[in-house]
Amino acid sequence: MKLQKIGGYGSIGNAILLVIALVIIFIVAPRLGLVGQSDWNDPVKNLDAMSTSPITFFILDLETILCSIAYILIVLALRERMQASAPNLIRIAVIAVSITCALWLATGLIGIVSMPSIVSAKDASAFRAVKAMHFGLGTAGYFGLGWTLLLIGWAALKTRGLPRILSYLSVLAGIVGILEFAVQPLMFVALLLGIVWGLWLGVVLLQSKS
Repeated sequence: MKLQKIGGYGSIGNAILLVIALVIIFIVAPRLGLVGQSDWNDPVKNLDAMSTSPITFFILDLETILCSIAYILIVLALRERMQASAPNLIRIAVIAVSITCALWLATGLIGIVSMPSIVSAKDASAFRAVKAMHFGLGTAGYFGLGWTLLLIGWAALKTRGLPRILSYLSVLAGIVGILEFAVQPLMFVALLLGIVWGLWLGVVLLQSKS
């Protein structure tokens, strides 16, 4: 199968994963007592929520791993599409997404491997330590992804390798991702932009000629 087709399926799949994440954050988590940012930072409420529904948090961590793989496939597909006309920008984007992938793989695996024993022991101190590491790695991953999307959008505008509005959307999503570490509410904006960007890009890549 052509790499751009694989990237197209990866992009649409990634958008679906982001939709699932939004459903968990805004519908499932409030039923577990996690409504606002203060609740997500509260170790007691988190431990109770994880004890009540461990599968919910397993899904979130698994999504982090799957999203990292999807973004690698997307950027490799775009490299095939635009490498000849913007080699340096695409090369840096591949490096940036590789860093993002490593950070998110670590984030997801820490949550899946470390959290169950902490939750069963109700160890609030250990939870704070692991949660801080989990949050830090995840945020660093978003920062790397922001640069990836910005570079992709820049390369697409330069090469006209993607529809112009989609290219600007990639640049916007990249800027939001870069600023997310400083303004946490931007995470939800990034998720919404990621859904639109992923679905649109997936259609474009799947329609690419052999």
